[in-house]
Amino acid sequence: MVKERTSEMYNKITLLGNAQDAGRPQFGCTDNCCEDARKDRSLARMPVSLGLHGNDFGIVETTRCIGDQLAMVGNPDISDIWLTHAHLGHIEGLGQFGRESINLKNVSLHCSESVLNYVRNHPIWQKLFDRGNFSSASFASDTVIPIEIPHRARDFDTHALFFRGVSNNLLFLPDHDTWGATLSSLEHDNPRAWFQSLDADIVLLDGTFWDDHELKNRVQTNVPHPP
Repeated sequence: MVKERTSEMYNKITLLGNAQDAGRPQFGCTDNCCEDARKDRSLARMPVSLGLHGNDFGIVETTRCIGDQLAMVGNPDISDIWLTHAHLGHIEGLGQFGRESINLKNVSLHCSESVLNYVRNHPIWQKLFDRGNFSSASFASDTVIPIEIPHRARDFDTHALFFRGVSNNLLFLPDHDTWGATLSSLEHDNPRAWFQSLDADIVLLDGTFWDDHELKNRVQTNVPHPP
């Protein structure tokens, strides 16, 4: 059963991480970007996530660093989780809600139907639904609006999240394939036109790669993100 909640209003959003799935430094990386972060922890970056403050506390994405990320905002009780999609770096932290860790109950999980089916039918996370740690909740609300985005849609879809606030609106787009595909799907000619159509005051964008040749010994097109 999906819980219907249509009145979430978050009065503050905290950026809890701004790296892609593996963070920085990441396993297997010996380039200066990671080696420097190993030597100087001030250069380390956690995977992308948002903290949503209001009458209740919500989090966007559950990364492998969720414990450290929640400590940044005083370890609040979590009532809601929002997922943009189900690639590993965005859902690794789901297991932390189970009996091996905090064992929270009845946390509302907001995501698309395809992401919900992927997570709920996966043997690793299925038990979290069976044991009552998670309950599925409506993805869209009056103030949190999902926008479907093209991004490696073989197993599930991907959405940006648009947050309507009292004073400001924020667009969160952590992952997409290319600007061409995204703008075509949204029927806009350029990013600024899209942002203006949303009346977005703040835009947080996928910044995975500097250029198309950043990955060594791998095919860049197998990991589509815009440079």
